[in-house]
Amino acid sequence: MKGSILVIDDDKPILEAIQMILEDFGLTVSSADNAIDGERMAYEADFDLILLDIRMPEKNGADVTRSIISRKPNAQIFVITGFPGDQLTQDALANGAKGILKKPFEITKILDFFTTRKKDDQ
Repeated sequence: MKGSILVIDDDKPILEAIQMILEDFGLTVSSADNAIDGERMAYEADFDLILLDIRMPEKNGADVTRSIISRKPNAQIFVITGFPGDQLTQDALANGAKGILKKPFEITKILDFFTTRKKDDQ
């Protein structure tokens, strides 16, 4: 499987676990353990998918989503949250996030994104 993912999450064990699992599937994974660095990385490079924690200390995922989408309207962002009904999650979706990954989430949802995308590209 080929593709590039940016993972932004302030919970380092979760960040490292996601990165390790996705790399095992052959995906190229970049990561940031804070919203500010993650946002900068999203501006500087093109990623097939951005996984973004909704609750971070410096800046919440809804604001980061709005910022990234304003510069890169075609960015594919999925927010990671333990609270899918939370207002911040709904704000992120309203700001352009394409989906929600509920913690703990299934890696298969991420892999399905790339499988579906590959079929659409053919």
